[in-house]
Amino acid sequence: MTVDYAADGLVLRYEQERPDVCVLLADADPVARHVLAAALGGADGVTVLGTADSREPLHRWPLAGVQVVVLADGSGPQPGPLAAELVHKGIRVLLLGTGWTGRSLGAALAAGCAGVLVKDPEIGRLAAAVRAAAAGYVVVSPELVGLWTPQRPGPAAAPRPRRGDRTAGLLLRSLTEREREVLTLLAEGLSTREAARRLKVTPATVKSHVSHALAKLSVRNRLEAVLLMRRALDGDRPPWS
Repeated sequence: MTVDYAADGLVLRYEQERPDVCVLLADADPVARHVLAAALGGADGVTVLGTADSREPLHRWPLAGVQVVVLADGSGPQPGPLAAELVHKGIRVLLLGTGWTGRSLGAALAAGCAGVLVKDPEIGRLAAAVRAAAAGYVVVSPELVGLWTPQRPGPAAAPRPRRGDRTAGLLLRSLTEREREVLTLLAEGLSTREAARRLKVTPATVKSHVSHALAKLSVRNRLEAVLLMRRALDGDRPPWS
């Protein structure tokens, strides 16, 4: 599974660069549907095409033109049959819920869901997640990032480097000072554009540094690279010092 990552939180924030995203809100609770629709309806870059009762079969949902479905289907923190059907139809699905575990989060991403979100009254976070999902990113609430252990393909998957792991230290020491600066800023929650402003370079330069860092760290995407950096920064001292 190839994963790019964006979230309005501690890891990486998606920058809006696209036209309005057409979204459908599905929840078993009519009050929740009304609240979400009213709030997202006023969000920049998002157009709410309708709502649906998540207890109803998909053929009754107004899915025409929908790019992203925000789904709380009442099956608990896991991908249910509705999510699988939507993914099969090529619609991006953001699962909304509480009580997530590492297993349920991993199952949702493995099932092809575009994101796993904690129910949060801060509507700005949901709007950013919707825009990011439509752009092809996988979105994970910042509170859940620590639960997820990305699995590498192949029968003998390498163990994921953890804080204090000697291998992780060696990998991070292989980066240039500027590459570590870029990953540090992303780990602190800055977007690509914000990191570029902080370093007084262009966003394209930041993306180039990230690309070089991915190759040196032997990771597939920015999420894994930023998580590796966050663990290093959480230690007593950075492994490259």
